[in-house]
Amino acid sequence: MMDNQIQQNEIEDSESTIDIRELLKIFTKNWKWFLVSVFFFLVCGIFYILQKNPVYEVSGTILLREDANKSKSASSFMLSQIADIGLGPMTSNNVDNEVEVLSTRKLMKNMIRELKLNVNVTTKRGLRTVDLYGMSPFIITPVNVSKIDSLIAPLIFSIKSKENGLYLIKGEYGKEKFQTTINKFPSTFKACVVDINIDKNPRITDAEDENFEVAILNPNSMAVDVLESITIEPTSKKTTVIKMSMPAENIQKSLDILNTIVNLYNKDAIEDKNMIAQNTADFVKGRLAVIAEELSSVEKDVEQYKQTNKLTDISSEAKLFLEQMNEYEKKKVETQIQLNVVESVADYIKEEANKNKLIPSVGIEDKGLLAVIVKYNELLIERNQVENTSSTSNPALKAMNEQLVSIRQNISANLSNVKNSLKVILNDLQKQDIMTNSRIRALPRQEREFVQIERQHQIKETLYLFLLQKREEAELSLAATSPKAKIIDDPAPSLFPVAPKKKIIFPALLFIGIVLPFAFFYLKDLFKTEIETKEELEKLLNAEIIGEIPHSKSTEQIVVKPKETSAVVELFRLLRTNLMFVLDEPDKKVILLTSTIAGEGKTFISLNLALSFALTEKRVLAIGLDIRNPRLGEYMNLTKKKGITNYLSDHDVTYRQIIQPSGLHPNLDVIQAGPIPPNPNELLMKKRLDELFIDLREEYDYIIVDSAPIGVVSDTYLLKRISDVTLYVSRLGYVHKNSVEFINSIKKNNKLKNVYVVANDIDINTVHSGYGYGYGSDATNSKKKK
Repeated sequence: MMDNQIQQNEIEDSESTIDIRELLKIFTKNWKWFLVSVFFFLVCGIFYILQKNPVYEVSGTILLREDANKSKSASSFMLSQIADIGLGPMTSNNVDNEVEVLSTRKLMKNMIRELKLNVNVTTKRGLRTVDLYGMSPFIITPVNVSKIDSLIAPLIFSIKSKENGLYLIKGEYGKEKFQTTINKFPSTFKACVVDINIDKNPRITDAEDENFEVAILNPNSMAVDVLESITIEPTSKKTTVIKMSMPAENIQKSLDILNTIVNLYNKDAIEDKNMIAQNTADFVKGRLAVIAEELSSVEKDVEQYKQTNKLTDISSEAKLFLEQMNEYEKKKVETQIQLNVVESVADYIKEEANKNKLIPSVGIEDKGLLAVIVKYNELLIERNQVENTSSTSNPALKAMNEQLVSIRQNISANLSNVKNSLKVILNDLQKQDIMTNSRIRALPRQEREFVQIERQHQIKETLYLFLLQKREEAELSLAATSPKAKIIDDPAPSLFPVAPKKKIIFPALLFIGIVLPFAFFYLKDLFKTEIETKEELEKLLNAEIIGEIPHSKSTEQIVVKPKETSAVVELFRLLRTNLMFVLDEPDKKVILLTSTIAGEGKTFISLNLALSFALTEKRVLAIGLDIRNPRLGEYMNLTKKKGITNYLSDHDVTYRQIIQPSGLHPNLDVIQAGPIPPNPNELLMKKRLDELFIDLREEYDYIIVDSAPIGVVSDTYLLKRISDVTLYVSRLGYVHKNSVEFINSIKKNNKLKNVYVVANDIDINTVHSGYGYGYGSDATNSKKKK
């Protein structure tokens, strides 16, 4: 078992080695094409890189800040309690939500309008198209801005300078085309659906001879493209830091895009934050107007009363009681203020117009009620943000609406409870006040009446001062609102371009330049029908290859000559030597040559092999038994005489009459085929042919028989009886692969005797290198006629 396994492994290793050798042969055989392919793709790569602008990656990071007011609120504990029952707000900075806000088309559209990116001016410099953002010699402004949003295709036009200061403008919008000429700046021209205003940029004056391309795009469709190019993502799940990056051919353009996105995002966030402060300021201003009018009325009453009753001072006793009364009055004032604030908020909530507005919480001292109002306002702002970026069917939006209704009802109930509580406290204070009033009734009527008027004045004045303070706090809140996003790493380009990636492009193109021709030649070899190399022939062949004859460019048919040492002659000598080993017995003398089809070099090899044997001082006879298409005499330039067909058909003709000298070598004689007979097959079956070869074996050392192609006619099968060895000539690059199966079938079924194959017309470079050493190149530099 172990031996079998080792043997199997050796076979597999051998097959693997053969495959690698085959692959290497594809390279060595077609190295010029591989070189051309690699050169072509590398040139394409250079052209591609010269055509593409270098692309850098511009990136920056921003930090989302926590709302200090939220985190420091006195009601933070109450908010956490509310959150526990499912009514609380989301985290103060939900990073995923903010990423979505930063990635909205609305924000991108506003950024495009801010930077006017939908008007793009480019020019051609060399092979590259250069974006002239910030460097355009023209200021181009669409007049009908509203129509830009309805563009269904890019509006493209070119600007070319002409003589005499004229500029030719030519463009198209979809299938519509337009053309105009301008000679002064600023000017306005009609571009299909939009009027365009064009003016010279005073900062750029050195681009008069260039041609410019202008593309005006719909900001809505452009916003989608910008979103696809920008990457916005949190740096990790545990931080509120967001990284923004995008590829950039024009670095300044990308820097402006990222910075503008952050600025617009902060602007929107500040507007959201200021909604509460603005609502409070508006509420306080309304109340101040009412209280100011009431206070003015009370002050006029005080002034009139003093003038009427001529009051200038109050006695010490009255002051003592007054101080006591003031203490109660102070508490009543504070309670009354709270009651007024609560009633005002309650009235505000009841109004249907304020249903979706923020509830003012200014002046409310009840911590529980204040916490619920703060929670409601935060949730309302968050609901508005979600509503702007999603549809009404969003489950989160529905849940938020339900929470808002629930919290609003809770606020109404709390307001009612607080109001009742304040009324109870106020009633108690009034009772105390009545008791104090009873003690000062003995005071003069004028003083008592003055005290009552002064009391109303103090209440109104205290409330007025309180509202003034709250108004200032609201104004300060509006002025001191900080941006939500802080840039902690300013947008900056990468040190080196990220595209085109030369380190990837050139190796990839080099790989493609090698793989494509390899795949081509491999598939060509896979699907080709001809056999081109000796190795291919050996793979398919079951018979032994006894000789190799290289391709020759000689115009002569006779290449084997005395003292000739070319590679082709040496290979004929090697073939001769191999045959001498096969013909190892004295009575083995007849060598039959055949092929599958005509044109494989059978007659050429027959003739030169016969000459090679003749050079060894052996008597050799070449017989042309291809009696249907005789070529042997023609190759030797012999005149037509009686041949083998005359001998077989006429008993009066003796074999000596058909033998003639070759004229090429004294030891080589020839028997030509003779006239083409009407019955070649029957003629070759005659016993007279057997008798002829018996006589010829006695006189010659070697007999070379040139027979008919075996794949065309069956004549050669009849010659098996007179032959000792069969040389089957297979011409590479000419014979079909199916012919190998034909040879294998002949070998397997023993249709011919001792079949050996001669590989003809092989590439001299694939022959063993030793054959060319020390020999001239005349024979390998000329064409052989096959």
